[in-house]
Amino acid sequence: MALRQILMIVAFCVLFLKVGCVEAASLEMHDLIKQRDMVVVVEKSINKMTVFYQGTELKRFTVVSGVNSQGDKQRQGDNRTPEGRFFITDKERLNDHPYLGRKWLGLSYPDPVHAQRGIENNLININQYREIVRANEQKIQPPQNTALGGWIGIHGGREDLTKERINWTEGCLALQDSDLEELYRLVDYGTPVVIVA
Repeated sequence: MALRQILMIVAFCVLFLKVGCVEAASLEMHDLIKQRDMVVVVEKSINKMTVFYQGTELKRFTVVSGVNSQGDKQRQGDNRTPEGRFFITDKERLNDHPYLGRKWLGLSYPDPVHAQRGIENNLININQYREIVRANEQKIQPPQNTALGGWIGIHGGREDLTKERINWTEGCLALQDSDLEELYRLVDYGTPVVIVA
């Protein structure tokens, strides 16, 4: 068999696997949306946040993410927004913070997937890994002070940039303050937040 034919077969197999993975992820998200009362889905590449209630789209917002918008968060300071399945760990009212706006919704980053990657890349130790996994299982905020980074959430601020869909955060998700006020009323502790590329 010629090298060109082998490369074409390999390329086809890789494409087939990618399509299969995308379809599987899409089915998993569809099941999650239908099984939970409230689910927030963020599509980073198109700056869209959709809130679903009992499987039906309830609201759609413009959202921006980290200035380093390509790829999943890897470590502290990379200015990337994490991708995966998280939940709301914190709800705070702020007094028109110059950077965060009027509200804060904390997310459960790092999750077990990021912790596993952190162990494999020697960014965290086994005890930190266990603490992250345990916190996620207990639906509480995981440790925020590891090399994986932390304090990832949904906030307001910098409405001019958000309105223009310019990714400006250090890894968080940002909404316009009026949209954040509405989201804040809709979600609660434990509400799933799925972030995809």
